[in-house]
Amino acid sequence: MKKILWAGLFAISIISCKKNTSTTSFDGIYLENSPVNGRSQLNFLSSSLVVKSEQGSSYADTFKYSFTPTKIILTPNLMTQHPSQEFDFEKLDENSFKIQNLYQSIPESPKSYMIFKK
Repeated sequence: MKKILWAGLFAISIISCKKNTSTTSFDGIYLENSPVNGRSQLNFLSSSLVVKSEQGSSYADTFKYSFTPTKIILTPNLMTQHPSQEFDFEKLDENSFKIQNLYQSIPESPKSYMIFKK
């Protein structure tokens, strides 16, 4: 009986120590740093809403966002026919992240990435 109790406690302790692999939510404005400094801006308004805009343009796209361990999923916020898109995503530090290029490119081309900083 003692062995079962210890095994149960051990299992619970292992489960409770499981590493959280999800990316935390972001807040605030992040500016593109690379490859084109200042071209794009991502404004994380809440734990699930981001606005993408470009310098010199009054047009902006609003997306709902969520994370998987290695990707960000962007879903247009307006009721449209556009499906969700997944982009590679890596948090570099508290103030910057790397994301797969948000601009359309030739599918056969190698992936390229953008760096955003707060």
